[in-house]
Amino acid sequence: MFGRIFLQRTYVRIFIEMGEAIMGDSSDTDLQIINSFYQNEEACIEALIAMKWPTGFVCPRCAYPRCTRLTTRRIPLFECGRCMHQTSPLVGTIFERTHLSLMKWFRALELFLLPDGISAMRLSQVIQVTYKTAWLMLHKIRHTLGESDARVLLSGDVKVNSDQYGRNPSRCQFPHPHATAVVAGCTLTESGEPELVKIRLLPHKRGDGRRPNRLELDEFITRNVDVRTSAVQSFPLAFRLYTPLRKLVREAWDSLKSTYVALGSKHLQAYLNEFTGRRQLHLAGTKETQQQRLLKLLSMCVSVTAISYHKLIARQLNSPLAAAA
Repeated sequence: MFGRIFLQRTYVRIFIEMGEAIMGDSSDTDLQIINSFYQNEEACIEALIAMKWPTGFVCPRCAYPRCTRLTTRRIPLFECGRCMHQTSPLVGTIFERTHLSLMKWFRALELFLLPDGISAMRLSQVIQVTYKTAWLMLHKIRHTLGESDARVLLSGDVKVNSDQYGRNPSRCQFPHPHATAVVAGCTLTESGEPELVKIRLLPHKRGDGRRPNRLELDEFITRNVDVRTSAVQSFPLAFRLYTPLRKLVREAWDSLKSTYVALGSKHLQAYLNEFTGRRQLHLAGTKETQQQRLLKLLSMCVSVTAISYHKLIARQLNSPLAAAA
């Protein structure tokens, strides 16, 4: 009995991992187009140091600006000239305690910025790490986007929809058994198009056409909108939603299902953060180069402390982020 259950779970896991590799999120052609901007470990280290201390070294203990650089290790240490405290540029970033080279990390960041991202299986093949390592790297990046998103409130002209993730919005009359309730909010450009977007999952409301109610919309607004500087319009009814925002929720579904075979409720919020975060990084379109977008993402990674594997897998459904998520 137990042996049969174990085999079934093993087959499911193999199916999902094979599916990620077969369905593919990034073709070989796409991966060949991307040339790494940092060709060696030294270049990655210097880029990280410049991002960590853009105006020069500052001691994290006493704020003294002078230091001695110790280069006896792979990642240099900086020793404060006053209190003699030694610190690494990796401390307080998602790279802290990593055993991987920064080149692998930077390559993962570049591939993460592909239009539909990259799966853990494909990433493990490209940068030559184990599947578990690639999975953890991508979730640390998603955690970074989620934490960065939680620090920014929607303000100005704000629209909020009571919607569902995982269903075709053109078929309102047919509830999908696996659709999950979400609250989606956005600010608008002058032309009325969504600009900054947030999508929050309500995993306890799944299937049977269940949607966020007015109280849950109000809670989203309280946590994610600067009500003092905003004009907020809510759309709680299924047949009367803000159409451009509704389309974005469908785009999130299309994008994520094209890259990943199956997404459970436990980490679905992280993948929604990935979609909205990457969309924000690409929002400038052709005005920004791939390297500029990479530097923006790197800046987020430097400002957010890494989440450990044990905390990641222990995270509860739709757990709150550090700020106002």
